[in-house]
Amino acid sequence: MITARLVGDDAVLAWLRSFPDAAASGIASAITQLGIDLQQKIQDNELSGQILAVRSGALKSSIDLQIDQDDGGISATVSSNSRYAGVHEYGFAGTVDVKASLRRITEAFGHPVAEKAINVRPYRRRMELPERSFMRSALEDMDPEIRDEVEAALLEALAL
Repeated sequence: MITARLVGDDAVLAWLRSFPDAAASGIASAITQLGIDLQQKIQDNELSGQILAVRSGALKSSIDLQIDQDDGGISATVSSNSRYAGVHEYGFAGTVDVKASLRRITEAFGHPVAEKAINVRPYRRRMELPERSFMRSALEDMDPEIRDEVEAALLEALAL
């Protein structure tokens, strides 16, 4: 007959009970920092010349980070509310309506003329813009870092 006796079972049970809270806290901290890092990578690298060059800064400043945490988990969402973000991220092929406008011209039929303002009627234009992913590519570049940080947070929680 084999008899086993566990010494310190109250301490082991307390540690096991505290593990979910410690793991959730560590992962929440890691996900929050990774979200900040992703937002910064998009703004400082992808939208500052690596993928797209800055023209007005509107797209760059529209990159937003939202952290959501509930009993089911935590998520970091990096998004943009710019109407140009999706066009650059996924590309575009289609027809767009161009509004009437006032245009200044300095050349007509290939010859210079005195600057003059002319009215341009509304028209339809066919556009084809290539995909220039700045969000998905930044996330893909960070994949190893994300895996390492989440794993490190779990290992740290286990070391309690």
